[in-house]
Amino acid sequence: MDFGAAYSSASYVASTCEEVHQILAWPGSNTPVSKIPTCLVYDALGHIRAWGVEAKDMGLRRGWVRSEWFKLWLDPSSAPRTVLASRSFQLPKNVVDVVADYLSCMWMHTKDQISRENGPCSLSNAEIYLTFPSSWSLRASLLLREAAIKAGLVVQDSDSEDTYERLHIIPETEASVIHSPLTAFKFRRDQVLTICDAGGATVDLATYSVLRASGVPEIAEVIPRSGSYSGSLFLDLRFRELVRARLATHPVHLDEASLAHFVRSFSESDKLAYKGPEDDTKLFRFRCLYAEDSHDPAVGLEHGELVIPGDVLRHRVFDPVIEQVSLLPCPAKFRHTVILICSIQVLHTTASHVETSNVRLDVLLLVGGFSRNEYLFERIKDRFASNIAVIRPAEGDFASYGGGARLRIGSLVSSVVPPHNVFRRVTLPAEQEDMALRPAYITGVPGSLLCENRVEYIVRRGSRVMKGVRSELRVRKFCSSRADRTFELVLYTSDGDQTRRYFDEEQGEELCRCCVDLGTYPGFLERAETSLFGSFYTDFVLGFEMDSAEIQCVLLYKGAKCGSVTCHPLSHRTDAHPWRGS
Repeated sequence: MDFGAAYSSASYVASTCEEVHQILAWPGSNTPVSKIPTCLVYDALGHIRAWGVEAKDMGLRRGWVRSEWFKLWLDPSSAPRTVLASRSFQLPKNVVDVVADYLSCMWMHTKDQISRENGPCSLSNAEIYLTFPSSWSLRASLLLREAAIKAGLVVQDSDSEDTYERLHIIPETEASVIHSPLTAFKFRRDQVLTICDAGGATVDLATYSVLRASGVPEIAEVIPRSGSYSGSLFLDLRFRELVRARLATHPVHLDEASLAHFVRSFSESDKLAYKGPEDDTKLFRFRCLYAEDSHDPAVGLEHGELVIPGDVLRHRVFDPVIEQVSLLPCPAKFRHTVILICSIQVLHTTASHVETSNVRLDVLLLVGGFSRNEYLFERIKDRFASNIAVIRPAEGDFASYGGGARLRIGSLVSSVVPPHNVFRRVTLPAEQEDMALRPAYITGVPGSLLCENRVEYIVRRGSRVMKGVRSELRVRKFCSSRADRTFELVLYTSDGDQTRRYFDEEQGEELCRCCVDLGTYPGFLERAETSLFGSFYTDFVLGFEMDSAEIQCVLLYKGAKCGSVTCHPLSHRTDAHPWRGS
């Protein structure tokens, strides 16, 4: 399931074959469509009245709310404040609840469609892959997991502790690289593949090295993923403001339903067909939702249509986004690179990448939903085609969710480079350096001095982490009695590149609280039975595994999993549904 800021989609693949099937039938659409609006309509009581296509253009009654682009609230610290301040981005309830509502609607329909296309079948053991912007924070991925569990994408089975393992949060860039681009070219060992994935809101960059080119390809991340908010959604927002400005004296066309109608018309047709300067003299026509007050040539209203000249669209909508320089770091130490570009916002970044680094580009592949834009295609060909092949795959906009479905067959990515640090605050034996730098942190008595507020890293940004390999963290807990069986571990995250010694240096923020129940842990039971004074210490091991977009935690005994760890992400509510580490 590709849960996007503006549009979402779904696909599936059976375990017995590799063919990917798209869900093309959606409520409210009379024709097959691969993507539907990420949109909900709530009534005054907070009940869902419509979702997807039906919600996009629905007229709103008093007290009803249309909710769009709510995905951005999963990671509000990274989103532009001016965007979140817009009325269109306001949430009628907690972001986890809104996302869960939408995913629930989407999942129920997807299950029904799979049964219609394949006959009655149980999806209780299906592996669910939910795509996620590669550059978003770990905390945002935990919130998305929380929402997906609340939506019922996986349901806890009393007979299995591993139910939540079937839910996978994966980066959109990883899903894209698994699809057609890898099979379209003959890659060489040690070649570097840089994927720029631009969706509705974000433009993400991930770089992989080809470890094995023959047989089943194997690739590995080589630098931390990065990204920015410069996706095609911002064309929609600029067009919306252009319509609002031109029709300022005709308020009947400025209610939410009318504006949504104009934006949708632009987004689904002219945004992709627009060709740039050659369309300057062309008149673009957008039919009004309402018939009244629909003729005023002075502002562009002509017999029920809003007419906007092509040069106005270029100067007010396209060029401000085209000329935007997306500050995405590009690797400069690799000589053979393939860049996958999905959106016009990375044009200048790519040009700078070619001109100022030692990288020699072999191919530019346009993939993603915005790759069909003719202006984008022509600009990139004009800029690079003299010495680089520019190719636009026929299914370029299918890469993310098509690759997501193929992940069931097996990921090609063997290792990742985490874009964030994960660490905890600990107390360690004091050293001379601590006494000099942080005397206020020193506690204890001579001969047994301790230093509080030290940093212990669990995952380091920029390090190479093999998938499926756990790192172990040894922990000791003082148990006052047999009933004192719960341990809470607070994890923090940051984006710094330097190794910090003290907590006040790292500038981190809380990621989640991991709760460990030691009640069935063999070491706890042994110490509880042999303790002479009622209180005792329990030593145990936590295993951390860094996947593409998540960090997962389990309780280990002699190297084997012996229990789950419940992690509560920092959320807007304290009673939010927890997720379980696999």
